[in-house]
Amino acid sequence: MTDDQILWRIALELPNAQVDMFEPVVEDLVESLMWTVDEPRGLQRMEGFTTVEPDSVHIHAILDTAAQSFGVDTPKAEIEELAPRDWVAENLKDFPPIDAGRFFIYASHIDERPLPGRIPIRIDPGAAFGTGTHATTAGCLEALEDLGKRVHFVKPLDVGTGSGILAIAMAKMWKLNVLGTDIDPVAIEVADQNARLNGVQDLLEFRTGPGFEAVARTNRYDLIVANILARPLTTIASDFGRALLPGGYAVLSGLIERDERFVLSPYMNQGMVLERRYVRDGWLTLVLKKRR
Repeated sequence: MTDDQILWRIALELPNAQVDMFEPVVEDLVESLMWTVDEPRGLQRMEGFTTVEPDSVHIHAILDTAAQSFGVDTPKAEIEELAPRDWVAENLKDFPPIDAGRFFIYASHIDERPLPGRIPIRIDPGAAFGTGTHATTAGCLEALEDLGKRVHFVKPLDVGTGSGILAIAMAKMWKLNVLGTDIDPVAIEVADQNARLNGVQDLLEFRTGPGFEAVARTNRYDLIVANILARPLTTIASDFGRALLPGGYAVLSGLIERDERFVLSPYMNQGMVLERRYVRDGWLTLVLKKRR
């Protein structure tokens, strides 16, 4: 997004039980989507952003049709044009250095450097998801650090790599080759840039493709990480089962606590068992192990 590009926001406040109903409806109307979880009230605020001016009559008609098919009340949609802002400057202002276990994550405008023994990762806010500020990314970093203390990995895979932050973390922590994939070619460009910024470009390979389509069907991995969303996680469970070696580990994130059973079920059908769960701000990271 350019600094002066106009942006519109479409926001809905939904009960937890209705999020899965309206998520695919809103996804078709916007270019990016985010959630804010209000656990005490049992609600989520779903916010979508688009660079194309929304047709409010059309959007309300779509939501009304969907609500009728689900047998629920039509949610109220807030549609607004956001004031022009320097988005790069705003992102940098809102991106202080982050301490996540052994990892020190910072942007180029930060002069502070980590203490000895910490693993620095430079990620500048940009066009790809995953800067370490989100609870799911931090949860994955914590899970990877804990796993690395007791398991020696040889061949990890990062599905939905985004900015490449998790692939970079694994390469820096374990000094091994990591493959990352993402459906968005822009994300792959950003991940490549971040790999070079962190001096691990020789250890990382990034490929464009949805799910496991960019991965050879014969390849097997002892660790697969996917920080995406609940529904896509369930869709690719069988691919996890095929690509993960017996005794291997899966780290899943991008889901909220209420989605745990929904996501876990297809993975248990693939012979995996839950080893540990991490909760941050209502967001969940799951560590599973495939039976030998």
